[in-house]
Amino acid sequence: MEFFSTVAPPAGEAELLPCPVPVEAAGRLHDIAAFFASAQGVNAAAPLRPLNAPRLVAVGGPRLSSAAEATDTATLLRQFREATAPTQVFAEATDIPTELIECPPQESFDEALSRGARGADAQADRGTDLVLPASIGAGDEEEALALLGLLCQEDPVTIVGFHGTADRQWSQRVSLVRDLMFQGRIHRGSAHDLLYHLASPAMIALVGFLAQCAVRRTPILLDTTVTCVAACYAEALAPGAKQWMLAGQLTPQAGHLLALRRIGVTPLFALNMPLGMGTGAATALPLIRAATALYAG
Repeated sequence: MEFFSTVAPPAGEAELLPCPVPVEAAGRLHDIAAFFASAQGVNAAAPLRPLNAPRLVAVGGPRLSSAAEATDTATLLRQFREATAPTQVFAEATDIPTELIECPPQESFDEALSRGARGADAQADRGTDLVLPASIGAGDEEEALALLGLLCQEDPVTIVGFHGTADRQWSQRVSLVRDLMFQGRIHRGSAHDLLYHLASPAMIALVGFLAQCAVRRTPILLDTTVTCVAACYAEALAPGAKQWMLAGQLTPQAGHLLALRRIGVTPLFALNMPLGMGTGAATALPLIRAATALYAG
């Protein structure tokens, strides 16, 4: 079953980049420039353009079914709309406009996937040259970990890992992820069925957003576990989508590393900052701007 148009691979000629500094001295700067050269379709007549229209797009909505989770999500969304969330602090510091795609809790699979895809189309149509996807919603990480475990057929302990939590908190988290995985166990390994039967509308919309960004040839800068898990599912629904993705950072979370390995993306930094909500990607943006400016024709 096809949900998205074919994802065309980046077709630019990275070997045509100028050489402002020796490649061995440029490090990841050259890798970043080569990524954007491919994404922008650089050729002899069209040099690399500096990055000038990035945008942070948050996809928000309730994840888990408890009243407490719904209340916490409503608070997070209100803070984002009022520009008091941590995301806005990072966005203002790095001069990135932000946008919110809000998903109703009872939205169907098709509606949520289409909502995300329409958001991606809007970014492509306005000329956004790099999307920083973010997730806003209490329980989004536990949902993502369960979806990752079922897709990769890993156990909850491996997915959650052991970093940074007290024993009781760790045990509760593993139990929650285990229970979510149990609900979706019969769909293990099938990306479509797992999204359809287990994922929240907000997660489905995030997957649709990433997949359609790739279809529309809009580069993507991933952040923490949730966006990287969504990227795994986007790749499953729209093969080739991962070719349009960069990762801003690596956190100490086991699931984050597993998701990055699944899509074969090497993060730019090891910030050890699992704050989420696009903050890690925003932190990496100045390096990307510097790289595209350095190698621009």
